[in-house]
Amino acid sequence: MKKRVAAIISEYWDISHADVIITKMLEGFGLDGRQYSSTLDIVSMYLDHFPETDMSRDLSAKHGFPIYGSIREALLEGGDTFALDGIILIGEHGVYPFNEIGQELYPRRIFFEECLNVMLEFDRIVPVYTDKGFAVVQEDIEWMYEQIKKHNIPFMSSSVVPFGRKQPVERPFPNGAPLHKMFGFSYGSLERYVYHTLEMLQSVAEQRACGESGIRSVRVYKNEEAITRLFSEDWGYMYRACGLFVNLCNVETFPYELKEPVFIELEYVDGLQSGILYCDWANNKEMQTFASCYQVLENEEPICVEFFLQGGKPYSHFGRLNLEIEKFIHTGRPPFPVERSLLTTGGLDAFMRAYHSGETIETPHLHVRY
Repeated sequence: MKKRVAAIISEYWDISHADVIITKMLEGFGLDGRQYSSTLDIVSMYLDHFPETDMSRDLSAKHGFPIYGSIREALLEGGDTFALDGIILIGEHGVYPFNEIGQELYPRRIFFEECLNVMLEFDRIVPVYTDKGFAVVQEDIEWMYEQIKKHNIPFMSSSVVPFGRKQPVERPFPNGAPLHKMFGFSYGSLERYVYHTLEMLQSVAEQRACGESGIRSVRVYKNEEAITRLFSEDWGYMYRACGLFVNLCNVETFPYELKEPVFIELEYVDGLQSGILYCDWANNKEMQTFASCYQVLENEEPICVEFFLQGGKPYSHFGRLNLEIEKFIHTGRPPFPVERSLLTTGGLDAFMRAYHSGETIETPHLHVRY
């Protein structure tokens, strides 16, 4: 039996996150030679904005679900009872303000808080999926995590990147093995795509021996300092392994071709080190994929992995994510602990503060075990 779900969305237009997720639920999708119909019934919707390219109203007319003027109305389906089985929040895209350190203030906490108020009022907790992380700033991230734990809310939040097809398949990172160091590439817009790389790396890191213990600190290097740190004894061999894996034309000159290279260094509580090279759009025509490498034991050859994302419609990686979201709404069991999202969203906030200030950001609020 289909589960009844409301979708709370910032904007809905062609290839927006609402489109690549919700449209698949409304109209079905193909994946790996099969055609899937959704196990969810989108019964109501709220939109924060209606740009000229909006497609939600046409889909409403086509599929018969109403669009309401407030989140509360959408959750109550225009009535006075709360009878939904799940909620999907997509606070991605739209025109929202930036704060002084360049964080785009998407209304993810606002969306969640309004849903939480309704669930508490009616004493009915249902699974909640939110696209791309808890919230944006540390205060909101910590608040959301506290509410999720306090009220035992089945909660799932994720980048799509961990659901991309991993290749090569013949030599994956061995779950339960030690992990000494990891490195990944990032590209695209700074805040948005570093988040994806953090998710890619964390999806592997949490599988290491002894489990996850959290992030201790985040440091950022820019321009010449970034290149110096990248080629240092600590990181040069990891970068070169990953760069050769993705067939960079010249791993030795590539960082110098970037307009504004950024190197991000995360230290974990248990000593794991993580490095990310951010490759800006301006002069970067080569690195436009999510690739990473993992060193199980010190002095051992790194294991390289690409998380493959389809470069155009139908964006098959979102089909894989959709299947996980639907299973989650039915079972209330997310495919990974909610703490992953705490680390990746909190790590992103710490990165933006380190990038802006030039200081190492200590993250005691990210000392979590799972």
